[in-house]
Amino acid sequence: MNNLIALTQSDIAPLVALSDATGMFKPLELEALDEVLTDCLAGEDLAGQEAWVLWEKGARTGFVHFAPAPMTVGTWHVYWLVIDATLQGQGRGARLMAWAEERVRAKGARAMFVETSGTDKYSLTRRFYEKIMYEKQGVLREFYAPGDDMVVYRKGL
Repeated sequence: MNNLIALTQSDIAPLVALSDATGMFKPLELEALDEVLTDCLAGEDLAGQEAWVLWEKGARTGFVHFAPAPMTVGTWHVYWLVIDATLQGQGRGARLMAWAEERVRAKGARAMFVETSGTDKYSLTRRFYEKIMYEKQGVLREFYAPGDDMVVYRKGL
């Protein structure tokens, strides 16, 4: 994808706002996103983490944040994938994930993991990951909150 640019400080607030506009994230999650992206730029927390911003027609339309999983060999984790709510369902998310997978494959990755909510609100998200060939590996009951399971997906690279 030739319209991906590495995260900069000036991207953080607009990406948090873009994420908020999807209506999918709780205020606590948006605060965590701000911290994660700030730490990414500072090289703190997760060694090797990357965040890339999708630009189209002069606007940020999405982003992906991923990192190698600590204490593993060749295992990576996608922590954030967000596409502008008005542009979802048009292939951007799939292309962004394919690009991230290829990028980590070149670094020796053997598997990519992603976690998402098991609530009805996230049914399209889960269908998306299944459509791009991620396999459900497990469900952690009531992980996020009462009635909100974590669903873990994996794709071999």
